[in-house]
Amino acid sequence: MSREIHIAESEWRVMEVLWERPMQTIGEIRTALADSGWSDSTIKTLVRRLVQKNLLGIDEKEANFRYYPLVEEDACKQQETRQLLKRVYHGSVKKLLAGLVDSETLNEREVAELRRIIDCMED
Repeated sequence: MSREIHIAESEWRVMEVLWERPMQTIGEIRTALADSGWSDSTIKTLVRRLVQKNLLGIDEKEANFRYYPLVEEDACKQQETRQLLKRVYHGSVKKLLAGLVDSETLNEREVAELRRIIDCMED
């Protein structure tokens, strides 16, 4: 992903709905976000912002417009992780991992998975 993308927490919720199932109408998005407690106008505003940011596209072929993501979920997550790493941990993966391990209890399987990831990075 070559451009910087800024997705607010509430916008992430909308993106997750559309990454999971693209080509949804506002009504379908609203149904998927029913637990959010957001009003119709809030959901419409979030969708409009994402369209303005060029993160969502609109299929206008039908009477009810359908929205779809223009960016890949994995690419956005990677960029968000890099931004967090840079902003909070000054680019140090070691500090990030130490912070996570200090604040969370990991089970044996999670520890093994982390070791596997680190081993792969060393290859």
